[in-house]
Amino acid sequence: MHHASFEGVTFKEYDLITRARIRAKDAQVEARRVLNQELGVLVSHAFHNPKKMPDFTKASAQKGQGSRDPAHELAALRAGLMNMHFQSKKGP
Repeated sequence: MHHASFEGVTFKEYDLITRARIRAKDAQVEARRVLNQELGVLVSHAFHNPKKMPDFTKASAQKGQGSRDPAHELAALRAGLMNMHFQSKKGP
């Protein structure tokens, strides 16, 4: 990916694009690391103590949306949007 291949894109926009791609790749690597660690735990249980193997279907069923607070979520969304607005303002 080179800046010359993006006609009409400023260096700042190109920098933002490349940094976002790097952050996305880092997040993907982190997600793979977590999945590999969970797989290692499952394999360990399968070899050493299969009767006590964790059941992830029960754990995900317990997580419900009952603990969500719409007023709190709306306030968090509003704060995030205001923060983005103030950060986008250009100085004098």
